[in-house]
Amino acid sequence: MYENGQPNNGSFHGESYKGFTQTFEINRLKHEHLESIDGYYTESSGIQALQFRTNLRISELMGYDDKGIKFTLAVEGKKIIGLHGSTQSNIFSLGAYFNSATPIRMEVRGGKEGKEWDDGADHEGVTKIHVRGGLKGIQYIQFEYVKDGLLKNGSVHGSISGGGFTPAFEIKHDEQECLVSVEGYYDEATRVIQGLQFKTNMNTSKLMGYKKGKKFSISANVMKIIGFHGYAEKNLSSLGAYFTTLSPMKSECQGATKGGDLWDDGAFEGVRKVYVYYEHNYIMFISFDYQNDGQAEKRDHGYKDGFTGQEAEVTRSVFNLQFVVDYPNEYITSVEGTFSTESDMWITTLTFKTSQGRISQKFGNEHLGDQRILLESKGCALVGFHGRSDDSVLLAIGAYFYPMQQPSPDAKKLDAKGGHGGASWDDGSFEGVRKIYIGLSQNAVAFVKFMYYKDARMVFGDDHGNKNQLFGVQEFELNYPMEYVTSVEGSYDNKSGAITMLRFITNRQTSQDFGLATTSSFAHHKVDHMIVGFHGKSSNMLLHKIGVDVIPI
Repeated sequence: MYENGQPNNGSFHGESYKGFTQTFEINRLKHEHLESIDGYYTESSGIQALQFRTNLRISELMGYDDKGIKFTLAVEGKKIIGLHGSTQSNIFSLGAYFNSATPIRMEVRGGKEGKEWDDGADHEGVTKIHVRGGLKGIQYIQFEYVKDGLLKNGSVHGSISGGGFTPAFEIKHDEQECLVSVEGYYDEATRVIQGLQFKTNMNTSKLMGYKKGKKFSISANVMKIIGFHGYAEKNLSSLGAYFTTLSPMKSECQGATKGGDLWDDGAFEGVRKVYVYYEHNYIMFISFDYQNDGQAEKRDHGYKDGFTGQEAEVTRSVFNLQFVVDYPNEYITSVEGTFSTESDMWITTLTFKTSQGRISQKFGNEHLGDQRILLESKGCALVGFHGRSDDSVLLAIGAYFYPMQQPSPDAKKLDAKGGHGGASWDDGSFEGVRKIYIGLSQNAVAFVKFMYYKDARMVFGDDHGNKNQLFGVQEFELNYPMEYVTSVEGSYDNKSGAITMLRFITNRQTSQDFGLATTSSFAHHKVDHMIVGFHGKSSNMLLHKIGVDVIPI
């Protein structure tokens, strides 16, 4: 719990010295908050199990499966800020206190000419955007919102007099489409926004207006826009937005509707690996490696009986196969399969598709199964699974979906280069690079971290590698925005798979060589482009690969 911005530990309720202990931590730094609690109770013994849902993910079921009567503590559009209940020898009942989830206000981009306007932040989303443009730039803008499940027309901001183009951009809120970012151009001479382009998790609008003036961006990672504010008079002078954190969506289970035990992994950042064990007639066991705060978390379901193996193999007629996802550069976008209804219902095949267009092999027996399974939501990634299984077969499967922010059409990702090994990471794309931190071990680059610039503020990327090395951490600082990185050069060792040297070149200078060069070398550079983000692979000791995101200068 938090009180006045500081952690506040609540008291223990019930007998804390008995049984097992499970913990679910909510990351307040990522604007995560508790939205609901599902539980099961019996009249005689009280609460048997609890499961916690935040705006970002869902905990595993804590307790004794789904025994008893189910209850839910939730209020639409509000967050849980406190709990109350009753205890005997255990927790007998549970209640909650709720408060409105506070949206994040992003200040205006552009000038402050004319009157200030504010549509507010009490909406579920944006459904339509009307823009009129003229010779001087954007004349007016108007938004249509969803509020309490109903359509609401916002006011017109700017002047409706005069002619000009009036394009509209529609967002299908009822199909889980949401507005995630706005890019635009502002002319400091006329103090008028010249052009606007809107992006959802599914589509990107055409540029409404002109590419004239200074470019700006309104976006926040893992959030959607629910309202706008700004300044306008005869023309639109500036635009700002309100954001709220995106919540995962849960599909229904497909397959058997009864039998076996329900399981629910909840929602994570992404899926890194899928393991499937199957016999000739059905899928026996499925397992997932999820990404959670930079670490892999494994969840197992079904009957495994000790079968192991890293590649496809046949052991006592049981096939053990894996499908590896290159997270965070790649997401699972759909799962197709079949299940049988001829006698006992069980899943007979599963196939996984990714955002890179890759398709796994068909796990299971393609000649069996008379009903189709499809887990898919347009513009979304699969970030978790739930289902039903018994001690010998997978009976049903469902998924959690999270809207994927579409990459900027201007940004291009250059493949990571270097040695083998390590786990993938990706900082994403920004407006520019402000500072680079490099840590060296005796023979290699052990650590990198980048400070970026976006939306008029500094943004730190995550730590990649191990910075607790003997030779400390060195820094390379740029005079942003006048200075920007144009290329990265380096070398790596084939035997260890580690990058041994990095060199950064800007439009004004070349950095020192960080590390010692070896024979295998690489360079990242695209003519007339600047580097605005980094990705790669690293282990808990070394940096193995590095790649870049570039945009036109």
